[in-house]
Amino acid sequence: MPTNLFQCGTCSQSFTRIDHLGRHVRSRASTCRALLSDVLANLIAESAGTKRRCTEGNSAPIRVSQACEGCAENHLRCDDDKPCRRCQRKGIRCSLPTGDVEGAPPTPVTRLEANSPGNDGNSSSPLQQPQQPQQSQQPQQPQVVGATCVSLDFSNQVESVNPGNLSQLAAGRATDVEADLTARSDGLLGAYSAVLPPDQEDSSPDLSPITRGGLVAFGLETNLDLSMVDLSFLESYNARAPFEYEAVTASTLAPLVQVVENEATQPDHAAREAQSMQRLRWRFVPATQDHGYAEHGNLLLGDQVGPDTSPKSLRNLDMGPGPENCLDLASRDKILSIMLSQMPQPFSLNAASFPSPELLDRLIRYFLTVPFSSAGAWIHRSTFTPNQSRPELLLAMAAAGAVLTPDLTLRKLGFAMQEVVRHRLPAVFEADNTLIRDLELHQAFLLCLEISLWSANSRKMEISESFRHPLITMLRRRGRFDAARYPLITVHPADTDQILEDKWRLWVREESIKRLVYHLWQHDAHSSMMLLTNPLMSYAELSLPLPACPALWNAPDAKKWKELVCAQQARGQSVSRPTPLTECVLNMDLLESHRHMIDMRLSCTAVLHALWGLIWEYRQMSLLTSSRSNSSNSHSTTLLGPSGLQSGGLLMASRHQQLTEMLNYFGIGYKNENALYWHSTLMHMHMSLDEIQLFAVSFEQSESVDRIPPAIEAWSESKEGRQAVWHATQIIREIRALAPQCLRDFTAVALYHSTLAIWAYGMGIADLTGTTTAKVPIWLDSPETEHVRRFISFGRGQPMLHGDTPEVSAVDLCDPTTVLTLTLRLMCNNHSGPDAHEPPLVKNIVHAVRKLLEVTTWSRQMNIE
Repeated sequence: MPTNLFQCGTCSQSFTRIDHLGRHVRSRASTCRALLSDVLANLIAESAGTKRRCTEGNSAPIRVSQACEGCAENHLRCDDDKPCRRCQRKGIRCSLPTGDVEGAPPTPVTRLEANSPGNDGNSSSPLQQPQQPQQSQQPQQPQVVGATCVSLDFSNQVESVNPGNLSQLAAGRATDVEADLTARSDGLLGAYSAVLPPDQEDSSPDLSPITRGGLVAFGLETNLDLSMVDLSFLESYNARAPFEYEAVTASTLAPLVQVVENEATQPDHAAREAQSMQRLRWRFVPATQDHGYAEHGNLLLGDQVGPDTSPKSLRNLDMGPGPENCLDLASRDKILSIMLSQMPQPFSLNAASFPSPELLDRLIRYFLTVPFSSAGAWIHRSTFTPNQSRPELLLAMAAAGAVLTPDLTLRKLGFAMQEVVRHRLPAVFEADNTLIRDLELHQAFLLCLEISLWSANSRKMEISESFRHPLITMLRRRGRFDAARYPLITVHPADTDQILEDKWRLWVREESIKRLVYHLWQHDAHSSMMLLTNPLMSYAELSLPLPACPALWNAPDAKKWKELVCAQQARGQSVSRPTPLTECVLNMDLLESHRHMIDMRLSCTAVLHALWGLIWEYRQMSLLTSSRSNSSNSHSTTLLGPSGLQSGGLLMASRHQQLTEMLNYFGIGYKNENALYWHSTLMHMHMSLDEIQLFAVSFEQSESVDRIPPAIEAWSESKEGRQAVWHATQIIREIRALAPQCLRDFTAVALYHSTLAIWAYGMGIADLTGTTTAKVPIWLDSPETEHVRRFISFGRGQPMLHGDTPEVSAVDLCDPTTVLTLTLRLMCNNHSGPDAHEPPLVKNIVHAVRKLLEVTTWSRQMNIE
């Protein structure tokens, strides 16, 4: 009596699995086809009925087709789906015993491996990637993680098949049984074909049976043993990083790639680049080739370094003693597994161009230590250990460091890494919802948002604008905006050893979360000011404590941290309840009374962000109240005039007065903490930047440029316009004091906004210069004097700026072309050097300002003629 479940009705040969029996029967002569159909139908019906009866009747469980080695050795019950529940519960390997399958040649699996893309017969690492979107259709596709398939015995490769999930059992017979099985497996085969490259679909008409367990195992292996693979990212890059930062001069890096630049600053195609001012509004216009994997080709770079290239090495950035502070091979492999899950082609074809651990480590250090990076303000460097951090955070930090470098190739790599992180984070949160409390994932999320916002790519910026809400929600729902969520950690002189270390680690974690919230608060305010959108975080909901002083934050170890805390307690500076941000907005004197216990720069900047929320509300109220006047008077100037005071009545007047008093009071005591942001906030209060941008766009596109809108002229003649221009010139003064390579991100946006304000002012008063007092020059980019206040109040004098070259010693604000030229020189000089490259955002702004300069020059020439 045969011991196996399935038996051939002709030769009595038995099999353990029904698909093996099907192959056996199909190999016989054509004269047995009628018998084949009956046997298969009876066996499938019997097997399905038995399983259904066992399930519905709650009787003894059916016997599995084949037990794994662990269950077979201990004579225990196993499962059809591998790995079985027992092996998963015990954390052991679940593998099938070898030599238990009778008469089952390994043809189907070996044929599938041979047809894998990129498999040349020697490689055992076929990789799959979600199919790239074609033309204008971008359907949702399953995220299939790449895998490295090791060489196994056939019994390990062939898994048990559930009869209800068979794909094609008898391809030559179109029987009812076969049709039923095929219909049931359409969804499964559709999911499998979705991950095949287009040239591999339908290439083999007789696919081997694909099981649910087989698809789950396919592409989910992330334990990559890559120690024997040479993953060098341009050997010269791995040996010597092609970038460095010098504190006193701009970068002098020689460009490694002499090609037309196509980094993330220029994916808005040529048809969309014609109108530069419209481009600076950063409105994304999708094209058929725009999709989430468009930049993944930059993850693995080819051999682009010439024989004469000699890149300079990165300076030695000390991250602390010990080799544990360097990125090791295991951490690099975790990063690699994330990137492989989204690679468009097999990894074996591009193995030599993946970044080495040394280069990734240098990029992370560059991000943490370069002076124009804000990482030190919200990522604790003393406790940061790459080998103990999540790979998503490491990849995001490496991307941020690559984007900050002056090398164009590394910038493209950084933007591609950022896309990988953006695709990865939602999958991580969905796989395990408890990770919404993970600090490192939150930090990676915020880094991804920041890289996108300052990329100058309209698509990335729009994604950053829309994707910051999930991070805000995760922190808000965890109570991280409330002071009660942050415990008060007390330190006693007797605390030593592990107790002190635990307290310090707990304090570092809570302070890191607090600074993460404040950095997200800053990101939200910058996004609102840059894109002219409503802030997503309210100034009234942030009642969390102010960030601690930099000395405590930068303490290298627990012992030094304890000394500083005890010193504060000895001076009587310790308080039982930390001061929340909301109280400081209402009473700014609290900043001064807690100066030695808080980070003054971050705290003052956070207060300014709250004031920006108030100003944004005021501008929206001004727009609403002025709409009634605009409907009855087409020449109303309330939008750019005195901020809607006439039409808003007492409400707008009192609101304007209150905000002015708050900002002026803040400027008296704390302006020097962040003067640029203070001036930028006040400049927006006295003008409508959206209206000025619309004027710039229409001025560039209009055929008749001899007519300035009445609203612009009225605003230029008003005190509000002169006040806004004075703050704009003070922004230029602050920009001149920046260190080399520091003109980027928000500072570049502030310079652009101030340039538009001065340009609109100059265009509005250009025809009125003969009636104004232009005898006495008023240097608006100097400290505030009596002459400056007289100019703001009464318009007396000729507004001027200091020139930046001996040939141009003065810039007249009544001449818009000279102001635009000055802005171009400021941007280029901050990133000067024969081999330096401006950041993407600066390059985008320079292009727009040059276009506006051309149109303005042509307009003035036409008026003269």
